[in-house]
Amino acid sequence: MDVTKPVVTTPTLPKVHGRRPPRGLESTPSSPHALGRFGRMFRNLPVFEQDPADLVALADTMIDARGPDEPVDLPLGAADEDENTKIASGYTYLGQFIDHDITFDPVSSLQRQNDPDALEDFRTPRFDLDSIYARGPADQPYLYEADGLRFVLGETVSEDQLFAGPDLPRNQPSTGERRALIGDPRNDENLIVSQLHCTFLRFHNRMVDLVAEELRARRGDDTPAPAADIFKEAQRRVRWHYQWVVLWDFLPRVLGGRADGAGRDLVEEILAPADGSAGATPRLRFYDLHREPFIPVEFSVAAYRFGHSMVRPTYFFNDRVRGFTQDAHGRIQDPAQRLNTPIRTPIFSLDFGDPLAHMNGFRPLPGEWGFEWKYFFDMGATEAGLPQPSYRIDAVLAEPLRNLPDKVASGDSPFSLAERNLLRGRALGLPSGESVARAMGETPLSPDDLGIDQPSLRGNSPLWYYILKEAELEAGGEHLGPVGGRIVAETFIGLLWGDPLSFLRVEPAWTPELAVRGTFGMPELIAFAVPEQAPAVT
Repeated sequence: MDVTKPVVTTPTLPKVHGRRPPRGLESTPSSPHALGRFGRMFRNLPVFEQDPADLVALADTMIDARGPDEPVDLPLGAADEDENTKIASGYTYLGQFIDHDITFDPVSSLQRQNDPDALEDFRTPRFDLDSIYARGPADQPYLYEADGLRFVLGETVSEDQLFAGPDLPRNQPSTGERRALIGDPRNDENLIVSQLHCTFLRFHNRMVDLVAEELRARRGDDTPAPAADIFKEAQRRVRWHYQWVVLWDFLPRVLGGRADGAGRDLVEEILAPADGSAGATPRLRFYDLHREPFIPVEFSVAAYRFGHSMVRPTYFFNDRVRGFTQDAHGRIQDPAQRLNTPIRTPIFSLDFGDPLAHMNGFRPLPGEWGFEWKYFFDMGATEAGLPQPSYRIDAVLAEPLRNLPDKVASGDSPFSLAERNLLRGRALGLPSGESVARAMGETPLSPDDLGIDQPSLRGNSPLWYYILKEAELEAGGEHLGPVGGRIVAETFIGLLWGDPLSFLRVEPAWTPELAVRGTFGMPELIAFAVPEQAPAVT
């Protein structure tokens, strides 16, 4: 079969008007050194030219095209071939939260400046929750209560505790929009990640209460421990529990693995010490452990964007709002005008005039809209269809991602998420999916397998697209394939190992104190943070 031979280029950065990559990231392709926040996992692979017009054409094929008479989504519990019942929909947004934590790579708010110094110092590439802690109570006291121990929370939005939220803390401008006062403004990008951020604030606050009581009891004289000691210990425990969730809950789900569903094969393979001793150096094949922790562009601009294909077009989020019926645009109807089947709320909408028509962020949480996490994680609900599944990991994105709201896209065209991702990969000189597969010892998928007709992309497919298609063809969209899974797993474990304060380095045999029957993941974290949503103990 004839395959158009691409033209080889060096990994330099083409200038793409209006589509600037994250601060400091522009220097990565041509950087002569291997230091800094960003770097390359496959620095020696050649980079071939990809025609921007071909990338735009490919992007057009990646958006789910529904006919005018087709429903955007199906009723809760109905069989839906787009759904991936192996991964609950909450992990889509936990993945977004994790991304915001480890790197200030503003996917939704493209940085306007090219700052090479950001390669050296901007945001720590660690799982340390600096997206919530920011620079700490001494430097950013407005994020914390007066005692400097607990986070400030926002307003409650219902008299019923189950639907009360609360919202994120927000400013009170005399005019204009109320902005969230949080460590990372991107965590207000949509209401799901916004409420997830609030859950982590509450997790910390409850941990402070637990630690304060333990330290008081340990002193034996009923006097409180110093505030600095309480905060430091609470922060360590919060970070370690979060790191455990990342390593043993989130990562195994997106990697796949054992037939029993544990999905830990690749994680255990990397962490299994050759000599059987705890805390031995992970066995990473491609992530360089002999340098400062870094985020490979193959990860940040390609592999980790698998989560974009997991986004559903619409969601239920609590019983109260679900009890009303919405019209085709997501607007809540008068109870007397209810339809037979409630319609979920769109994740994004361009209908900014109606605050109940969408889950767009950068705004206060509407009344009665506090989240019930049973719709997003396995909180023990018995109703069919709960938690709502994510969509399959494949080369198709939900229709709302065709036109991102202006506040998400920061006014920069294109507004299609697929087009933005593909053009960014070209701008940063990523190697092709086929090249990376061969470097890993995998047999590359053929152009026909990939469904690529564009001349400059046959045998030279964009790495992000290749990883999505690999998951679709080799894993049925239930988890990542060998190329995408290896990049994500090695980056996560490399970052954890590179952090001298992570549990993996300090106490590798540690297990979470908050484990329930030997298990700790997002459901258990939520149950501790939001006790009114904890499953009934049987």
